Amino acid sequence: MAATEIVPVKSWAEAGGYMELKETRSTLVSFGIRYGTAVLAVGVALSLTLLIGIFIKSIASPLFLLAIMVVAWKHGIRPGIVATVISGICIDYFFVTPVYQLGGSLDNIVRLVIFTAQGWAFCWLITSRNKALRQINESRDRLQALSLRQQTLREEERKRISLEIHDELGQALTGMKLETHSLSKKILAPGANGDNDETSQRISDLLASIDSTIGTVRRIATELRPPILDDLGLVAAIEWQAQEFQRRTGITCLLSANVEKVDLDAEFTTAVFRIFQETLTNITRHASANTVTVNLRKLRDKLILKVEDDGSGIKIENIDSSRSLGILGMRERARLIGGELEVFNGEKSGATVLLTASLAQKAT
Repeated sequence: MAATEIVPVKSWAEAGGYMELKETRSTLVSFGIRYGTAVLAVGVALSLTLLIGIFIKSIASPLFLLAIMVVAWKHGIRPGIVATVISGICIDYFFVTPVYQLGGSLDNIVRLVIFTAQGWAFCWLITSRNKALRQINESRDRLQALSLRQQTLREEERKRISLEIHDELGQALTGMKLETHSLSKKILAPGANGDNDETSQRISDLLASIDSTIGTVRRIATELRPPILDDLGLVAAIEWQAQEFQRRTGITCLLSANVEKVDLDAEFTTAVFRIFQETLTNITRHASANTVTVNLRKLRDKLILKVEDDGSGIKIENIDSSRSLGILGMRERARLIGGELEVFNGEKSGATVLLTASLAQKAT
């Protein structure tokens, strides 16, 4: 066992002092940037106002107010108030009669007070707005993280249930089928008692029922979480889903792809596949289409999924409606993987769903 190194108290104190010095230096740099920006912005406003004053007689305050707003927007209310005070002094010194000295008539002083109040009001409004925007963005980020977590948990639960249905119920039903088939041989063997015809029919019906139940179990397990999505990846899963859609609905589904396999993380793969599933579901329910065309493309660091149908299209007001839960769900899934989803009508007929997602940092 390796010996544990004992750090002297002095070293800890030195490390703590270094960290404190580093934090102090960082604070001073931040302080200098914030209030230096205030001085610089007012200086630029003063220079431009003096320059404009050479050619035309102008009002002094607008550029200073603009400088105050910029400082407050970038660095908060305190640097904004500092910029307001400096601006008031500059206006008094350079533009209020008598010029080049502080002070003036009562009217001018009242104007400076009003200017200062305006500057403070702008600072307060801008910083309040920025604070509200930060809170909204933080809340949106938390909601997106929560939504992503819920989607992940839901998919994990679907996968678990699918495996249990497939393994437990599927195996149990298969065992029942084998036992029933073996029993039928004994019952229907030559010399056995009973009505062979009736018994044979009942056993045949029972075997057919077991076969049907096995098929139902497999279908439910596959719909919960297709094994092909985890085993063979996104492209194979989309191809399988397109074939299943065509077999189930009778709608022709044409798929073209310029890539055979894309190595992506599970969350990205699941989101794209679920968007494709929801698109096909919407086509089945609302489009009255005869043909669906699916294009899957990988262009540099972008994955593009385009699904077009030749059906009745979608009403414009329904595209962004809060009642269109299917579209809202697809857009939320796209947003969670940093993508964008568009829905629009075709030139002649039908509707198009276009998903564009960045592959950067999504590969496994």
